[in-house]
Formats: sequence, C-alpha cells, structure tokens
Amino acid sequence: MIHTVRALVQAADNYLLRVQATAEALATADSLIQGDFARFHQRARKTVAATGLGTNVVLRNQSEQLILNTSIPYGNALPPQPSREHVRGVFATGKPAVSNLFNVPQFKHPIMSIDVPVIIDGQVMYSMGIGVLPRHFQAILEGQNLPSDWVVGIFDSSGNIVARNISADLFVGRKPSDKLLQSMMSVSEGAVSTTTGEGISTLTFYRRSPVTNWTVAIGIPQQSLTNALVLPLTALAAGVAILFGIGLTMAWFKGRRIAHSFNALIAPATALGGGSPALIPNTGIIEADKVAAAIGRAGELLKAKDKQLIEAHRLARIGTWSWDMHTGEVISSESLAAVCGREIPPFVEQRGTLLTVESWERVNAAAEEAMRNGKGYDLEIQVNHGSGETVWMNAKCEAIRNEREETIALRGTLQDISEQKLSERRIRDAALHDILTGLPNRTLVMEYCGHLLAAASRGHSHGALLFIDLDRFKPINDLYGHETGDQVLNEVAKRLIACTRDEDLVGRLGGDEFVVIVSYLSADRHRAAVVAQHIIDSISRPITVNGMELGVSASIGISYFPDYANDVSTLIHTADLAMYHAKKAGRANYRFYTHELEKQAEEELSIELRLKNALRDGNFRLHYQPVIDIKSGRLIGAEALVRLEDSQGMTLGPDRFVPVAEATGLIEALGEWVAVEACRQHRAWISQGMELTIAINVSPLQFRQPKFAEKLGDIISNSGTNPANIEIEVTESAVMEDLNEAVNILKRIKSLGVRVALDDFGTGYSSLSSLTSLPLDKLKVDQSFVRRIERDQACRAVTEAILSLGRSLKLDVHGEGIESAHALQYLAEHGCNHAQGYLFSRPLPAHEFAQWYREREAA
Repeated sequence: MIHTVRALVQAADNYLLRVQATAEALATADSLIQGDFARFHQRARKTVAATGLGTNVVLRNQSEQLILNTSIPYGNALPPQPSREHVRGVFATGKPAVSNLFNVPQFKHPIMSIDVPVIIDGQVMYSMGIGVLPRHFQAILEGQNLPSDWVVGIFDSSGNIVARNISADLFVGRKPSDKLLQSMMSVSEGAVSTTTGEGISTLTFYRRSPVTNWTVAIGIPQQSLTNALVLPLTALAAGVAILFGIGLTMAWFKGRRIAHSFNALIAPATALGGGSPALIPNTGIIEADKVAAAIGRAGELLKAKDKQLIEAHRLARIGTWSWDMHTGEVISSESLAAVCGREIPPFVEQRGTLLTVESWERVNAAAEEAMRNGKGYDLEIQVNHGSGETVWMNAKCEAIRNEREETIALRGTLQDISEQKLSERRIRDAALHDILTGLPNRTLVMEYCGHLLAAASRGHSHGALLFIDLDRFKPINDLYGHETGDQVLNEVAKRLIACTRDEDLVGRLGGDEFVVIVSYLSADRHRAAVVAQHIIDSISRPITVNGMELGVSASIGISYFPDYANDVSTLIHTADLAMYHAKKAGRANYRFYTHELEKQAEEELSIELRLKNALRDGNFRLHYQPVIDIKSGRLIGAEALVRLEDSQGMTLGPDRFVPVAEATGLIEALGEWVAVEACRQHRAWISQGMELTIAINVSPLQFRQPKFAEKLGDIISNSGTNPANIEIEVTESAVMEDLNEAVNILKRIKSLGVRVALDDFGTGYSSLSSLTSLPLDKLKVDQSFVRRIERDQACRAVTEAILSLGRSLKLDVHGEGIESAHALQYLAEHGCNHAQGYLFSRPLPAHEFAQWYREREAA
C-alpha cells in the first residue's frame, strides 16, 4: 500500500513539475522579455490550451500588482486580487514556488498556482504563475483504477484537500480529520486509523513528497480489510471441501483408479498450502490432469506474489539496532539483516563492506557527535546490499540519557529509501530538461556551467560556450504555425547532438536559442571553431517537415572560459554579444568574443542613448547635397542626409548611428522624422521660389515595415508637398531580399506619385530579369565605382554597363561621389543624366544650402 501511495505522490509531483517546466518555458518568451503583453497573452493562452496543463496564466510586476490574466480578454479591466505569500517568495529568492489552495472571484472552486520568476537582465522583473484547478488532480486519481470504496486524497502543504476521489465537491478546500492532519504534519510517511468525513472507519496510509511538500493519503475501510481476510479463508475451506467431495464421488463412481488419481493431488495441494515446492504428477485422467495443471499455475502465481511481497517487505521494513555504551554490546534486529540482505558485521568491520567508505566515515563522525551532545543524527547513506547493488538508506539515531543527562546508549534505524531517491532523481531530471527537445534547460545549463567554471578557476581546465541563435526561424512559426516550428526545433536539437562529443553539453535556453558547452579544450582551442562550423553546415541543410523543405541557419557566438568569464551570467553574456556580431556580419557564421566587442557594445549603447534623446529632444538635423542635371548644369534636386548632433554641437554620421537604430528598433521613428522634416523643408523652399526634388533614403528595415507606403503617403499629404517632388531611395539589397513583396511595396509608393531610385546599384546581386520587374525611375551608380573611374578599368567597365542598362530600360542614371572634372566628363560622355558629389558641394545645412542655391542662380 505504501508503494501505491508513493506512486500517487510521484504522479502528483510529475504534474506539478510539468506545469512548472511549462511556466519556465513561457518565462523566456521573447514577447514577454520585450514587454509585448498582448502577444504574450495570446501565446500563453495557446500554450495552456495545447498542453492541457493548468487553466490560466497570471503576471505580476515587482510591486506584486496583477498586470495580466489570460482568463480575462487582454485589455479588459482586471479584478482586484491580492498577492500571495508564495509570490513574494518568488521575488525574494528568484526561485519557483508552489502555492496552497486559495479562492479567486472568477472561479467557482479553489485554485492553486505555480509561480516562476521572469528574469530580465539579471533581475526578477515579474512573477508569472499558472493556475491549476482541483479537477486537474481529480484526473490523476480517476486514472488509478483503485477499488471504489477506498478514499483517496491529495493535500497541499497546509493540509487542505486538493482532490478527492469520493464527494470531491463537498470536501475540496477543507481539512481532513484532526487525527490524520496531525499525523501527516508530524511524520512524512506512515499509517493511522481514522474516520473519514462520511464517518467511515479506515486504515489510512499516507506519504508527503520531499519535493513539493504535498501529501497523498489512501484510506481503506476497516470492513474491507476484514472481508479481505474472511473471504479467502472461506473460499479456501470451500475449495478443499469441494476437492475432497469430488474425490469421494469420483471414487464411488469410477473406482480405485480414479480415487488414486485424485489422491495423488493431495500431496502437491498440501505442499502448495504450506509454501513448499509442489511436484505435479501425471494422473492419466484428463479431468485430474486439468486440476493438477491448475494447482501448478497457482503455485507459480503464488511464488511470484511471494517474491513481490518479500521485496515490498524489504523496502517497507525498518531495521533496528542498539549499542549499550557501558557493556559495548551492539544488538542488531533480524529485520536489519533482512533490510540489508546480509549479516550485519561489527561496526568497525562495516567500512567498505556493508557501508561504503564515505558513508562509514559520516556515520562514525555522527555517532561520536551524538555521544558528546546527545542529539542523535539523521543521514542518507549508501549500503552495499547483499544482492550486489549499492542502495540508499536513511540512517537515524537517538541518544539514550540517564537522569544525569549522560549518554548511556545509542539506538537507531536503517530504512531502504532507494525507490524514493530514484523518484526524486526522475523528478529532478524532468525539471532540468526542456519539455520539447529533451535537452538540458536553462537551469541545468547554468548549473553545469557553474561546475565547469569552478574547475577552470582552479586551473584544471579550459573550455568554450557556443551561443547559437537560429536565423529565419520566426517566419516559419508565423507562416506554418508553432507545431511546425516545434518540429524544426526538435530536428535542430538532434543535429546539434550529432555535431558534438559525449563529454560536451547541448542545451536549450528557450525559443530558438541553444548553447553548446565544449569542455577540456587544448591550448590552441581550434576545436571550438571546428564545432561551430560543423554546426553551421549541419543546420543549414534543408529540414523536411510534412513534405515541406524548410531552411534555417545558425549564428554563433563563442566565449572562452576562464579567459573571459568567471561566472555563468558573464559567460553567457559574452557569447551572446559575439553572436550578435555574427548576425550583423551576415548570419550563418560565427564570431569569437574579445574585449573589443565589449567596447564596441558600450559605444553602441551610448549611441542608442543619444538616438533616444535626439528623438525626444529634436537633436537630429538634415543636410542637403545638391543634384545637378549634367546636360544643362542646372540644380534639379537635393539628397537629404540625416546627422546626429549632441548638446555640444558634435555631429555623428549615419554610418555610425543608422545600424544602431536598425538593431534597437528605432529606425522606423527615425525614418518618419526624416520624411516629415524633408517635406517641411521642401514646402519652406517652395515658398522661397526654390523648385527642386528632395531625395529621401529609406532603410531596408523601414522599407519592410507594414504600411510603410501608407505612412509615407500620410506624411506627404499632411505636409501639403507635391509628391512628384519627392524621391525615395531604396538599396538594392533591401529590394532583392523578397522581390515579390518589394514589387508590391514599390507599386504602392509609385501610386502616390512619388519617384523611386535604386541606390548603390552594382554592389548587390540583382539579376536583369529581376530589375525589369521593378517599378523604378532611376538607377544610382554607387560612388565606389565612380571614384575609381580614372584609374580602374574594371570600374569603368561596370559603370558603362550600368549606364547602358539604364538607357535600355529608359531609366535616369545618377552618378554619385563625383570629385573631379574628369569623372564628370566621363559620365557625361557615356550618357549619365544626373551628378552629385564634392565637385559641386558637400552636404549642407538647410540655410547654407539655400545660400549656395541663390549664389549659383545669381552666377
């Protein structure tokens, strides 16, 4: 019965830990880390529905204020709900916590919650909980198929009834009888005679989980126990009577032969009843042989049952011993030998025989301490069992003292707890592994890294952590759903394992982020780079899911330890920073962490702060570089170029701050400011009689923003600018990333009346067929070609090809970066239409540009 109770405890623990693992996975969601609560609300609802674990997800901030509850539509007012003690524990310790039952207004039944910390930048920013209703635990009880008259309950750490197999609606949320409650609270495992809420006398077996502190109890009615003894004895007596009755009847009708056959069965039947081996005879009578075979099968079943009972007896019984300190006599009970499966030698001879060396030394030290202070001990030790196994035992000891408070004897117990330790290990393994891929999760990765770093700090080893982020994974989730995305993640996990050695660790931090810890590197550290390249090559191969070939790649950052990190968070941070630079370099490659990356990151952080301040305070400025019509020499337009100024008037060029704006999500706001300011300036110049076109550069990320064309149209319309005087410059790489989508966006821009120029042409990878499908007005020859026209034959050949292509497609061709009269003459001779460069003017602030314009017109 204790085994049954333990199995139910493990089932309840497994459910709680699966809920906890789901909560920890949700706690790493990108939408939550980025503060996109609407998207997180949607994901959390789907996760709870898909897993069937729990009923709702709640989120509290550092003030313990409820800010999200998935049982209430996002955006609706949240009912007042006081914070619980376990939530405060999550914020205080940064560790998960399991609540007791409590009541909330929106649920008819009590509810409990498993809360985990949401850690952002090393701080617990939120407590996130998954609510679980009693009905989820009812399902555990209903799946056990226990006898219908047994009373089974699951209790939280304070003794509240969480689930009950009988009359759950009446008893859930209440306490059991005082006798049972007191017994469960004082001892972790035992049996007690008590009375249920229905007034039924039961013998109740219970077990408290060492992991969650919840308890499971099974009450067996006393009447059932009595019947269980009476019925088998009655059946046995009836069976014996029937057997001998049949024998007498058959002897009467069939004679001595038949009587002899059945008399031959008496010996095996007697042996069977006495527990001895039963030799089954061949009687020669079909009916008698059938009875003999039945006796044989019964014997086999009883032997198997006997073996189980012996094993259960071994596990459940507690061996005892005592030591009289005056006489030196040590007495061991027979049950102690049974529990250990061997004779018990004197204590001094147990070192390395009955007890492992380490366990013997611990017990010896504890016994000496017990003799000195009289307080006893409670240890978990390892015993070399007579079966050949090394098993875990719970060793307890108490000191016996006389009236003068002197220790005169020690007595103790030894109990086999191997099954409990195995269950704890299984539960811990489940809590430390990712529920999707089975890989070690963030908790286990952090723990393992901590051990490696501790060893490395003592000079024992060197290693590397590879931080892996998948490229192009989000579109797979968005287009094909999370089920397909999960299959891709599982395949990636398998490929990562195949790329590493057994001594390396592969883990999943969450989302599409993985790590590989390469331990015991040699001095040249070449292996880390080999593993990284192997991973990139492996993951880049197509992944087939439901007949579809899907493609992802890996960007990897590598950080060595202990060179660049003495703690786990620093190690992951440095590898993550290197991965970020791998993505910036074009993805599907790897980068090593260096101190220069940290300096670069600090500089980028400073620029990010300047960008945010500039957007708030208006510290951006537009400079304008003239565009000249080559044939007429007349000014026809200007390219607007953004500059970042600080309070001291220091200017930062776009090559420094635009990549940071793109990486931090500020590019859309910056792009809108440029468009608004350019249109405003154009209107001001029109009022001064300056007729010209203004060209605005568009970042690839801004170009692919939803509703970009519509927002641009609104800006132009609100400014009152003629759209024919606005030109949008998009780069070749931005257009070619998704040609079909780019064509649709460009058509919407053209429908506004705005001109479109393809910037930096010749540096990308456009094909002629792609170029013909784009709705363009102008090609801009990249300045890298124009500046080398005079000395580089290859640049001249490329430039001439672009000019020829522009004429064939009836597009204007624009040369930029012109710094000499010779370059201008060359472009003019080969049919270039427009020119821009320092030969005419550097980019100028608006007031200087207006002055330059007037001086040129006057000349």
